[in-house]
Amino acid sequence: MDYFRIGVLTKPHGVKGEISVYPTTDDVERFSFLEECYIRNANGNTKDNEDTQKKVTIEGCKFKKNQPVLKFKEYNSIEEVEPLRNMELYVDREHAIPLEEGEFFLSDTIGCRVIDNASGEFGTVEDYMTNLADQVIFIIKCDDGETINVVNVPAFVTKVDVENKKIFVNRIKGM
Repeated sequence: MDYFRIGVLTKPHGVKGEISVYPTTDDVERFSFLEECYIRNANGNTKDNEDTQKKVTIEGCKFKKNQPVLKFKEYNSIEEVEPLRNMELYVDREHAIPLEEGEFFLSDTIGCRVIDNASGEFGTVEDYMTNLADQVIFIIKCDDGETINVVNVPAFVTKVDVENKKIFVNRIKGM
């Protein structure tokens, strides 16, 4: 099952088990109607340094300075939510926000073959990141072993076809 990160838990809010969320989703309002999600400890804070995940039910949501503050049914005090600091919130694909035509989930681009419009296939999307300008950058492992970065802007990326696992680019000298 695919999971999508929607936020990072930051700090307790009050004493009744509420916690603030730093949203990593495009639609902050999604927290208002979210009923369940998963808390994942991906930073090694468990005894065996393992990646753990727990499904939680959301009892309430409010906003403080445009930042969501959530109340989980499973946590009822500041002492219970304090250890959740810096843990990540995820939703499964079923509960993800529906995509508009032409939109795609970035995670679906991993493994896509990259095709230069002029010279053909040359690599595979290995990962992605965003820069300070919130531009998506595809990290491409080239067939010759080199790794390059391609910014997802129309001048470089002409088509993303996740259904057929292909991304078409205009590769320029030095890229």
